[in-house]
Amino acid sequence: MNAYLWKRLVFVMVLIGVVGFLSVPMGLAVPGNSEILVLDREPFYSPASVNLQAGQSIQWQNQSSQSHTITHDRCGERYGCAFHSGHLHPGEDFTVRDLATGTYPYHCNIHPFMRGVIVVDQKPTRNYHSTEL
Repeated sequence: MNAYLWKRLVFVMVLIGVVGFLSVPMGLAVPGNSEILVLDREPFYSPASVNLQAGQSIQWQNQSSQSHTITHDRCGERYGCAFHSGHLHPGEDFTVRDLATGTYPYHCNIHPFMRGVIVVDQKPTRNYHSTEL
């Protein structure tokens, strides 16, 4: 297979993957996990906003050609830093587990215009009916 056809094939496979990813409603994320792609173009963090339930983990995958950080906006403040990845090189990933309920805005220290937010809600509780007790 010549180089031109190979490049076209790879492009089509990537395009199919992106379209498939974008067509899945965010509410259908796999329980226990969520994933954010780090990109070279807007929205830079994709998706830029993620809702989790307490106890779920979140993973960023650096698919860009540059290093980035995943840094909670409160890092350096007296209230504490919930997460900071350090330099995340192309192809590397970073995972955060067990965030407490709350809102976590974050950014890239290298590229401060890159911003995202994580909202962690309480785990749903089951309501028992009197017939189930």
